[in-house]
Amino acid sequence: MQPSRRNLLKLALSASGLGAAASTAALSRDCPSLRRAGVAFDTGVALTVVGLDERDAEDALDAGFAEIRRLEQIAGLTRPGSDICRLNANGRLANPDQALLDMLAVADQVHRATDGAFDVTLQPLWILYDAYAKRGEWPSDAQSAPARALIGQADVAFNRDEIAFARPGMAITLNSLTHGYAADRVARVFAERSVQHAFVDTGEMESLGHGAAGGPWKAGIQHPRQRDNLLGSLPVSGCIATAGDYQYYWSEDYSRNHILDPRSGASPSSFACISVIARTAVLADALSTAVCVVGPDKAVDLLRRFQAEAYGLTKDGSVWSSPGFPRDSLA
Repeated sequence: MQPSRRNLLKLALSASGLGAAASTAALSRDCPSLRRAGVAFDTGVALTVVGLDERDAEDALDAGFAEIRRLEQIAGLTRPGSDICRLNANGRLANPDQALLDMLAVADQVHRATDGAFDVTLQPLWILYDAYAKRGEWPSDAQSAPARALIGQADVAFNRDEIAFARPGMAITLNSLTHGYAADRVARVFAERSVQHAFVDTGEMESLGHGAAGGPWKAGIQHPRQRDNLLGSLPVSGCIATAGDYQYYWSEDYSRNHILDPRSGASPSSFACISVIARTAVLADALSTAVCVVGPDKAVDLLRRFQAEAYGLTKDGSVWSSPGFPRDSLA
């Protein structure tokens, strides 16, 4: 087992610093740019604003990171006392924050569109697998059956008054939504402060306006089997998210990894990585996981339903993309 950084898409703003991997519009003195990096949601995050004086830029970055920290306290599975941890421990949560309701609403949409292939109630099974893997073991079907029996997103009720599980022992993970949702929220915070040009990297990515030199922001898509190589780069004018089998895995051949098919309990066998462009980062986040699960045969129809596009690599090394994905600078 070897965990790795969740964000396979890397915005390169300098040759050093968190998240640097590809190329972007060159910075210029004529258009000031300020970047701040840190760690949140167990991955590297970086926010960049362009075209503001230093005080306004610092204020915008302060506000952006404050929103990230707020969301960590709501949906962070590894943040003790977070709202989601209390929900999972108690089976219900009164007066949930709107952020949880928003993410569950997107989860419900994608769950229905995939006939259950996307499901946020996988958390008990994930915990079981991780515990076994850390001991150098793997559970039998009989040993994993109780955790698999707890899967069922239809058994999660949510409204403004309460989120509640129908059965004891259920738990949810929003890790396939939180990074994208955070990008959307930070972008909104920036827009409310009249920031016109910015790049948000919370593990998933969202751009506003353009880079410091007036060109588009660009991101590199990392090769899922060659850590020092890229599949290529592409302009980012909106929202993009990536899911991959090597972001967290339990076997050296990546056949057992953090992406799980809720219908079988196993990791899907088609894609090594998938990048999705969608109208919001939270939707792109959810769809990147969903496409990995449903596989290439059903992916195009799913993406079309949400007006999204995707690009990735299959486990045998073949390039796959939906018809409208911008592939000019990619393999």
